[in-house]
Amino acid sequence: MSHREELKYLLLSFILGISIWLAVNFGERLPLDITRFVELENQKDEYTYEVNPPFVDVTLLVSRKLLQSKLIERVKVYVDVSNLKEGMHRVRITATTPIPILIQPVAINPYYVKVKVIRKVSK
Repeated sequence: MSHREELKYLLLSFILGISIWLAVNFGERLPLDITRFVELENQKDEYTYEVNPPFVDVTLLVSRKLLQSKLIERVKVYVDVSNLKEGMHRVRITATTPIPILIQPVAINPYYVKVKVIRKVSK
């Protein structure tokens, strides 16, 4: 066998070994239910915002190795209020995680929240 063929097989075995190691260590995912406060993104200074309900339940699929990790605390749930005008709005919630491959949000309950936008009174 030539040196080039040996390198191909060596690289292939290395990739296969890494893939199997990742599947064994991070492959099994378990559901985890958490409750998070709904944060507001892109707020404008001239408005005040009221969110109803202020808390939502999020179901995550988490790798078994990360169940006790502090990364779970960094899951963020927010609504973007940059395009909202005065009044009552129904806005979809967005959930983000620090490592989307290993901590994946699969369900949010409720999926929409009511956001009341009130213009601040200037004196």
